[in-house]
Amino acid sequence: MIAYNKTLLENTFLVEEAIDLRKSGFIQGENLNAIKQQLTTLKTSRNIFVRAGSFLLGALLYLSIIGLLFLIIFNLNSDFKMAGFIISFIGLGILELLCSQNFFRHGLDDAFIIGAQLSFYSAIVVDSNSPIGGFVAMIIIGLVFAIRYVNTLSFLVFLTGIVFLVSYMLIEHTEVSAILPFVLLAIAIGFYYTYQKFKDHPKLYFYNDVLEWFFIYTLFLGYLSVNYFVVRSLSEELLSANYTQSDVPFGWLFYILMFAFPLVYIFYSLKTKNRTMLYIGGLTFALSILTFRYYHSVLPAEWALLLAGLGIFAFVYFVIQKIKTKETGITFKHDHTNDTAMLNNIEALIVNSQDIKHAEEVEQSKMPFGGGGFSGGGAGGSF
Repeated sequence: MIAYNKTLLENTFLVEEAIDLRKSGFIQGENLNAIKQQLTTLKTSRNIFVRAGSFLLGALLYLSIIGLLFLIIFNLNSDFKMAGFIISFIGLGILELLCSQNFFRHGLDDAFIIGAQLSFYSAIVVDSNSPIGGFVAMIIIGLVFAIRYVNTLSFLVFLTGIVFLVSYMLIEHTEVSAILPFVLLAIAIGFYYTYQKFKDHPKLYFYNDVLEWFFIYTLFLGYLSVNYFVVRSLSEELLSANYTQSDVPFGWLFYILMFAFPLVYIFYSLKTKNRTMLYIGGLTFALSILTFRYYHSVLPAEWALLLAGLGIFAFVYFVIQKIKTKETGITFKHDHTNDTAMLNNIEALIVNSQDIKHAEEVEQSKMPFGGGGFSGGGAGGSF
């Protein structure tokens, strides 16, 4: 099912892990070079700028093909509905050609992965004249692309298709659309248990990045499903409700859950030593505070900032006391996975600049010199 040679794909991941170990200082440059020479890998790029440039090149190429195809169809007075399917199959054919040439996460292949999917989804929506067809296509095509091309974005499209399809069916075809937040929360819980079941599966080694983003998507979906601002905004937009003079149903419950979820994320991340969950917990807690102040300005801004600073200080102190003796997971010790070379260079630059400044400051003597005549003891300016 995977479009790439599994041996080359495994070698690619091994070399990427070796590069990370080299940056962390666990292996030497000679070891990394030996690993690169022994293992044949796919054509990939870890440089974000190189990958972005290759993506733009692929996007321009794909858009050129689309423009040429539309010119041909326009001159032949053909049906434009089939153009989307033709474009998607052309993109798929070029993508398979790139995979056969061992392009993986190179940027060029990313452009055709995204372009082929967008073309197919657009063609489905135009042909069926219903968003349901597009959501179903997102689920099926997104999952197929994620599995075959080991693509994280396609898997996120698959998850989003599930969320959109359930939401649309609940709003348009049922009378209980008010329970949508709780349905989305149930979906997030289902996603989380699915992630827990597959995260350590040995046969899914190639999909570690996909599963990591699956976990991140699940946490954000669970939080956003109970965020008061999101619930109220979607209720006013999708249900045509007006809450200017009243509150949303179970508004107090959403306020509680809006703060409870980030706290659960934070404390559970400290317990399980999950850094990703800790970051998301801190971010969602800040979003909860901003949401509360958006609707309820209880304190002046200066007092709110002061109390927030005290609260952050107390929380940071608690976290430091909790993790300062830990050796693994989330610790207060030096992180070897972070490259501190730039900070060291900046520190050395500052120190050297201070030395240069002191060297340039030449102290002038307070004792006057010169001015005597020829017969005097001093040296004059003329003979």
